Amino acid sequence: MNAQAQNVALLIAGLLFVVFLLAKLVAPARRRGPQARVARERIAEARRRASDRELPSEQRAAALRDAALVALQDLERPNLAASYARRADRLDPQDPGAIALLSTALRAATRFRALERLLWRRVADAEPFGAAAERAVQELLSLYDGPLNRPEIARALRRLRPAA
Repeated sequence: MNAQAQNVALLIAGLLFVVFLLAKLVAPARRRGPQARVARERIAEARRRASDRELPSEQRAAALRDAALVALQDLERPNLAASYARRADRLDPQDPGAIALLSTALRAATRFRALERLLWRRVADAEPFGAAAERAVQELLSLYDGPLNRPEIARALRRLRPAA
């Protein structure tokens, strides 16, 4: 590599570093401010409650759902929220709000395929034509009509549902 090419490469690397530093300065202050510290403390407390093996699994799952809500709403970290919501769902799969929270977190994280797989598992495991299956089918319909843009699958699902 000749000297001129090296100089150009160093200049480009330097400019990229400056852009990185500017992006860090302009990044949302919400993740670094005093509210973020309080939110992280709330998550830490919820994680402590969730790791307490003496508590029933329903209470541990509720603590994880609390952590997921804080991560989603206060810290704007949907992937972290999805992780907590999944752990809560594994601890207490019967909770009716678990699927809504997990769906919201996965949508915010734009993890639509993971949400699709989760919803199909819910449909397969739920009581046929029960409330849980209907809720999962509704989520699937909004997913296929929306971000996945698969209207033919949504139309087929609507036809397979029993008349209300």
